[in-house]
Amino acid sequence: MKKICLILLLPVILFLSCSKESDDNYHLSFTVNGTAKNYTGYTAAHLEDLGGGDFELMILGATSTNSFDDYLGIYINNSPGGGNITAGVYNDNMPNRVLLSTYAQGSSTWEAGHTVAEEAVIYNIPIANHFTVNITELNTSGVARGTFSGDYYPDGDPHGTKISITNGEFYVKFQ
Repeated sequence: MKKICLILLLPVILFLSCSKESDDNYHLSFTVNGTAKNYTGYTAAHLEDLGGGDFELMILGATSTNSFDDYLGIYINNSPGGGNITAGVYNDNMPNRVLLSTYAQGSSTWEAGHTVAEEAVIYNIPIANHFTVNITELNTSGVARGTFSGDYYPDGDPHGTKISITNGEFYVKFQ
């Protein structure tokens, strides 16, 4: 699980160090265990060309540019499948993409995605709602838009008590 935290920590730091023009329309919102959450203080998307045909897409919503304890981040990597990251549906059990997400609230973090799904299979723990992202618009000179949902586990441990994130929606500007 530390691998997920480390993978998501770097993009979060990169995102939080960027500036954002104010636009009330940009947001990342969702419902967590029935409670609505809406990030408008800081939102961003970034697509990184890692070379050799590898790409990673990062989407972030946070309360502010220096918020390290109240955010939700989504990470998609095209390895080992290759090919571009485009508009479409991505889920945590795809063999040709890595999909990860971290939700931080105070000193607690919950994770969803590829690594959690793999560990759940190893320990024979069913995941009722696999993490899914549906990118409906992806324009690197403009915005990323889409939806997401899934079960998140404390520190990415599928043995822990899950939280359910539903009605996830993002409309974020590329930085």
